[in-house]
Amino acid sequence: MTTKSVSIKFKAKNIINIREEICKKKKDYWTNIRNTNLLSTKEVKEGYRKYDLKSLYNEIMQMSDKLVYIKGMLATLNMGQTKFDKDAFKKTNNYSIFMYTEYMEAIAQLKMIPTLDPATKAKKGGAAKMGKNEVFTSAKIASLIKELNLKAIKFKNNLETFNTNTEIDLGNSSEMFKNDVTA
Repeated sequence: MTTKSVSIKFKAKNIINIREEICKKKKDYWTNIRNTNLLSTKEVKEGYRKYDLKSLYNEIMQMSDKLVYIKGMLATLNMGQTKFDKDAFKKTNNYSIFMYTEYMEAIAQLKMIPTLDPATKAKKGGAAKMGKNEVFTSAKIASLIKELNLKAIKFKNNLETFNTNTEIDLGNSSEMFKNDVTA
């Protein structure tokens, strides 16, 4: 039995609303992670950490992937096209640009998460003995940043290849740029 794919049509304003909602939710989740990653054990017992921070992080990364396609849809519409092909979009330079920026944003956000100093934590015998609790340790954040950097490099390399190898024929606009041409 085969399943029939369903085609959905959105107006640009609907896509923009989805984008804004995702951006707002991501911002709220990052703020929650930053504000509740490092708490005293008393604050944890009092329920200040309402959410599973690792789940929030995973949701953020899923929203980032979705956001890339939302941006792709808007770019498609802005070029006067009214049909979005996800697979074709993944082969474009815009996909690399949007993925790269999402990974770089995540890296910047991870760097803002407060953690215990590893040397101090080791010297005092661990976070519990310091009366502190952290979900994302500095080692975990470093690991996540390394993973994201590797993914980002792939897209940065794609961008460099595109920028180095792609040309545009200026046609009747050539006259305007004739003084800018370098050999």
